[in-house]
Formats: sequence, structure tokens, C-alpha cells
Amino acid sequence: MEEQEKKELDLIDILRICFKYIRLMIIKIWDIFIWFIRFVFQSKWILLFAVVCGILFAFYWSRPENLRYKGESEMRFNIYDAYFYKNLVNQLDLYCKDENKSALSQALQITPEEAGALLSFNTYFFVDMLSNGTPSEVDYTNKFDTKDTVSSRMKDRLMLVVISKDTAVYSSLLGKIEGFFENNLVISEENAIRLKHIDEKIVALDNEIYLLDSLRKKEYFKKDAERHAKLDQTILLSEKEMRLYHSDILGLESLKQSLQWQKEIQPTCVRFLTPFRVDPTPVNNLKKSMVKLVILSFVFGLFVAFGWKYRIRIYRFLSHGEEKNEEV
Repeated sequence: MEEQEKKELDLIDILRICFKYIRLMIIKIWDIFIWFIRFVFQSKWILLFAVVCGILFAFYWSRPENLRYKGESEMRFNIYDAYFYKNLVNQLDLYCKDENKSALSQALQITPEEAGALLSFNTYFFVDMLSNGTPSEVDYTNKFDTKDTVSSRMKDRLMLVVISKDTAVYSSLLGKIEGFFENNLVISEENAIRLKHIDEKIVALDNEIYLLDSLRKKEYFKKDAERHAKLDQTILLSEKEMRLYHSDILGLESLKQSLQWQKEIQPTCVRFLTPFRVDPTPVNNLKKSMVKLVILSFVFGLFVAFGWKYRIRIYRFLSHGEEKNEEV
């Protein structure tokens, strides 16, 4: 009985301590909140100046001649994998970052004006959440965990995203990018070999179908008196063998049609499933720019105000550190 009462008292003490720390934590958070409000009020002119600068920069960033549009299209590959084509697209993006518009114009076979309108090329992996061959989402943030044993990056497709100043450039851009891939010597040679192998397989299948069809006709028209003289059970067995020939021929014809479909539908190294889906709303429209830049300028203003308010302490801390270094 006494042991049970002791356990109950211990539990009450534990709860009392927990509630005490929770109360102290709430009071501490409230004190920090009050301090922050006072700090913001005391630094209102610095923060106001920072926010105004952010608003002005938002208007400048979203001026009509600087608007940027996003277009995206899904790419699927008939040879090589997503990593190979990602590196090729990164080459185009490097031309944009270096503002090497002449190299970009030459690589895509476009005019210098069209090259000047292109701002960036990016590719993003499709993620197969269940590893069943069906894409679940596009990893736009590039935060996929490579250690994930359930989900996987799909290697047969990529999402291509192009940022441009002019929406008119998207109308012919897919064909230019496809030409850029096909002009790659490694890709063109590999694709030619792939198509040649398909033709060879089709010829081999035609020969096999012809041979099986000849055997079926020979068995059908063959006059074998001994076979006809036997029992009905043997005749049924012969018909079964003929049906097996028929099944084999159908299987080979189905495989041949699959190869012909692959040759006609997938003759190139890359397929674009859709034209560029262009978002009519600019990625840097005034509303988006205003929200993002005002928040950033406010945070920057907080750091400036904090540094200005405690400038003496910061100076003393840095000076004290220098003195210690000299002593050492």
C-alpha cells in the first residue's frame, strides 16, 4: 500500500515538474515575442527603408521588358538514360549562364535574337514512388533521397523546363533541341545501330515465319496413307501439331509488328510527348516578386537593425578576439 502511494506521489511530482518547465518555456517564448515587437518598433525606420527598397526593386525586376516565362515538356529516351541527356541539357544551360549566345545559337541552329531570349535550360527527374514503372511526381526541388529503397528516379524520361523572355520562341524550340541531340555523334551512331538491328530482327522474323508457314502447308497437303489409316486419336494428335505451328506463327507476327511499331514510332533518340506547355503568367510577375522581395528585404533589414543596435558589443567582441590572437 505504501509502495503504491509512493509511486502515485512520484508520478504527481513528475507531472508537476513537467508543467513547471512547460510554463517557464511559455513565459520565455512570450518574453522573446515582446522583445521582438519592441525591437521592430525601435528599428521601424530601418525596416521601413528596407521594405521600400524591396518594393522598388520588385517593380524594377518585373518591368515588362524583363518578364520571364516558363515552358516545360516531357522527354522520353529510346537510347541511353536520363543522366546522359541531363548532361547535354546542362551544356545548353551553361551557355545561357555564361551569356554565350553565339554558342547557344550555333548549338540549336537558331537566330541570335532567339538565343538572346533564352535564359535557362533545366531538367528534373520523374520519381516513381512505388517502383512500378509509373511516374508519381516530378522532383522540381532536386531533394530526392538517393538512399530511398522504395521510390526511385526514372531513367527513361525527364521534364525539360526552359525559361525565356519571349513566348514565341517556344513554337519551334522542341525541333531545335531534338536536332541538337541528333547532331551528337555518339547519339546518331548509336541510334543508327539500333535501327539497323531492328531491321535485321524483322528480316529474321520474316524468314522464320516463312519457314513455319511452309512446314504447316507441307503438313496440311501431305498425303500420308499410313497416317490416315490409323485411329482417330492419332489424327487428332496431328491436328494439334498443326495448331502449334499456327500459334508460333502468330507469336512471331506479333513480335514483328512490335518491332515495326518501334521503328516507326520511335525512330529518333528522343521523343517529346507534348509541345511546350507555356505558363502565360510570368515567373517574375509583380505579385510574386513583391511578396518574395518584401520578405527578403524585411529580413535583411532585421539583420542590419540588429547589427546597428548592438554595434558596440559586436565591435568589442571582435576587438577582444583580436587581442587574444595577438597574445597567442
